[in-house]
Amino acid sequence: SLERSRFLPILLVVDQGGEAMVVRAFELGVNDYILRPIEPNELLVRCLTQIRRKRYSDRLRENLQLSLEMAITDQLTGLYNRRYMSSHLQTLVTTAVETKKPLSLLIMDIDYFKAINDTHGHSVGDEVLRGFAQRLKANVRGIDLACRYGGEEFVVIMPETDVVFAYTVAERLRQAVAELPFSVSCSEKGLPVTVSIGVTSIERPDDTADTILKRADQALYRAKRDG
Repeated sequence: SLERSRFLPILLVVDQGGEAMVVRAFELGVNDYILRPIEPNELLVRCLTQIRRKRYSDRLRENLQLSLEMAITDQLTGLYNRRYMSSHLQTLVTTAVETKKPLSLLIMDIDYFKAINDTHGHSVGDEVLRGFAQRLKANVRGIDLACRYGGEEFVVIMPETDVVFAYTVAERLRQAVAELPFSVSCSEKGLPVTVSIGVTSIERPDDTADTILKRADQALYRAKRDG
């Protein structure tokens, strides 16, 4: 029943006449059995067969896990991707409205990111995106949903969080990005980067994922416009 040993193959060694034990053992999850007296070559072959099966099933599980991770995460930053965010945001909004609990959302955009790509190249732009994702993860809570929305835009969904606390987190994140230049391959001194952030929360019982995203986007536009 333990996770670390659940898939280990089990080989039962049983005396002649122990058919009832063999049947019960297979019901409990034994993979194979061998009768006493043990013939060494048969034991070797049966063990090798179980090892090969174990390695094959491990590869299948690893491939499945990798496929699941690729379906919900952004490959460059390791954050959740837009599809995952879109599939969960409406549920979180509906739950918050029904339970009358707050929910806030941050939408952020790296300033002048096109200029970074044009000046230093897309590989440096990717370094900035990865560095930004690391600072983002370091400044949000475990219950928050941090996602790459697309390009240089990111979204953080904050369950059970009012707009005052969300604003505090947004300001802390803005400072964390601006205060320390990003380590990139093109500059020993690092590359200065800033971010603009729009903050909103659920305000009305008829709020939906689309309405709060739109309000956050409008707030982001004001942040850009006002510097």
